[in-house]
Amino acid sequence: MANARKIKSGYWVVGYRDEVGKCRSRSFGKGRAAKKSAEQFATEVDFKKAHGEPLPQSRAEGIYLDTLSQAWIDEKRAQGRKARWLAEWSVVFNKHFLDPLCKHPAHTIVQADIIAIIGAHYADAAQATRNRYVGYLKSIFEYGVEQGHLKANPLAKWKKGKEPRHKSPLTMEGMKAIAAVAPPHLAWALEVAWNIPARPGPADLFALRFDKHVKWKKGGIDVHHSKVGKDTFIRLTKDFLDDLAAREKVHKSGHLIEFKGKPVMRLDTAIETAARNAGLAYPVRFYDVRHLWITTALDRGHEMSVIADMAGTSVEMIQKHYYEPHAAQKAQVAADMPRISEQVTARANVVKLVVKK
Repeated sequence: MANARKIKSGYWVVGYRDEVGKCRSRSFGKGRAAKKSAEQFATEVDFKKAHGEPLPQSRAEGIYLDTLSQAWIDEKRAQGRKARWLAEWSVVFNKHFLDPLCKHPAHTIVQADIIAIIGAHYADAAQATRNRYVGYLKSIFEYGVEQGHLKANPLAKWKKGKEPRHKSPLTMEGMKAIAAVAPPHLAWALEVAWNIPARPGPADLFALRFDKHVKWKKGGIDVHHSKVGKDTFIRLTKDFLDDLAAREKVHKSGHLIEFKGKPVMRLDTAIETAARNAGLAYPVRFYDVRHLWITTALDRGHEMSVIADMAGTSVEMIQKHYYEPHAAQKAQVAADMPRISEQVTARANVVKLVVKK
């Protein structure tokens, strides 16, 4: 009979004999999901043997990418990576990478195999998406090398493609126009995002709760910027604190931002729709609200280090991605510079006099 068992390293494996009596073994990774898969495979082998049917396809010796990926995911989960992110990557892996890359041992995979899959399924995707997925696979292979499963990482020489910088077109007039036509939950979300310049995502802005983060007596809110692993305290105006107090009484989820009594994960579709309804001629992402907050604070002359602290970024990143001298400042510089036109005119007159002689 096929035997599903857990070995010392924590992997679930199934040992069985094939049609000619040769011993075979198949690994299914670690954890409860791996155990379930191993038990199902063992049952399938026993059933097919009993009914004289061909056994499930056996695999050559060596670790396979699905096993390696499961071990990598288990480690990331133990390190505290968000379950939602891991689940999303698992869906992507199973949909496009599992079948073509798991027919042969992982050590036989080369970079061209992976790039071919990216080209087939993500040719029209953003460069950032392609970089992210290949980057995940590179990390998985590197994990295999570190654990002694592989001798080399087939993506060791792969480098990210250049990602075009997103230049936000949103203006204050545009945001006011969006707020005027936005449904109530989006209009309120814009107010929150404008007062609390955290990154709009389930781990940052959308994770904020009345009971956990708002500090009523101190007059502000504790914010965790997950991308940089930094906590900061943001002071809030009395008017906005009053608005928060009123919202706390009616929100069912306990979150600052919610929709139909439940916390939101993203609002890009909602703001895109509102931007179209407002008649804006350019696409808008919810992240553009944060970008506009930073650039507006800079244009008003606020200290760059304070802006960086509130937004959960660095002064260097502010200078690189957000800081653009205001038009009024450019005009002031232009007006302040000494002119040389009089000297040029005088020089031209001298030349003309010489020519006449």
